[in-house]
Amino acid sequence: MLLTETIQELYTPSETDATSIFEESLPTVFSDPRVQHGEPGEYLLYKNEELGDFKLKLATPDPSNTSLFSHYIWNASEDITNASTNVPTAPENITNAEFNVAGKKVLEVGAGVGLPGIIAVYCEAEETVISDYPAKEILDNIQTNLEINLSRSQLAKVSVIGHEWGQTDDKLCTSRPGAFDKIIAADCFWMDSQHENLAKSVKALLARDGELLAFAGFHTGRAKVAGFFDAAERAGLVSVKITEKDIEGVEREWVRDRGQEDPVERKRWLAIGVFKHKDL
Repeated sequence: MLLTETIQELYTPSETDATSIFEESLPTVFSDPRVQHGEPGEYLLYKNEELGDFKLKLATPDPSNTSLFSHYIWNASEDITNASTNVPTAPENITNAEFNVAGKKVLEVGAGVGLPGIIAVYCEAEETVISDYPAKEILDNIQTNLEINLSRSQLAKVSVIGHEWGQTDDKLCTSRPGAFDKIIAADCFWMDSQHENLAKSVKALLARDGELLAFAGFHTGRAKVAGFFDAAERAGLVSVKITEKDIEGVEREWVRDRGQEDPVERKRWLAIGVFKHKDL
């Protein structure tokens, strides 16, 4: 199954009109892969070959928060959840052990709808914290998705906490410094101005022997992704492994600059990085 085939948009009968069908068909007609899915307030279905289907509601953000793009599901979120459950699209040159969250304390940053965090719960994480910008409508929407997809016993193992990157004196950072064995960041790197802040938060929250799992598409440019990787290094993290994978599961070596890339072809690829504390 192609990465882009794991998401299905759910419409009410009134919404399934000619315009919607036409818009959905454009990526197929023009071979231009979609990198984000859904619209504010819509429901999507994520299809996981091992765990089944997950119904996800997209937030309707306040106009002041639309630039956060938390009202979409991005391909990197789908890919990291596939990798976490060891489905066939998981990267072979990043070991299953690196994605194993069983018995671990997991934090998802910049969560959007919270899909990787939800999958972490299903994969028997000891505890999962799902975080995003502290806007009520975003956090409430994540909580809605937890209640749709998790049982009562699973809900007891997960929480939603607002966090503004770089604010290491807030509730999350002061109550849980160095607490998380795995930190998941999926398509969080398009804002250059936030690279240092995100890296600072990760550094503060990552356990001494923990791992940051960073997934990102190249739809906003390869330099954006490389910029965050550089910021992570400056913050005191070191890359253990970085690779690239396309929507069909084809892998290749990570290269920070491939020259002039075709913008459509570029959108087919993701960067996948594993980082640890530098001083280990």
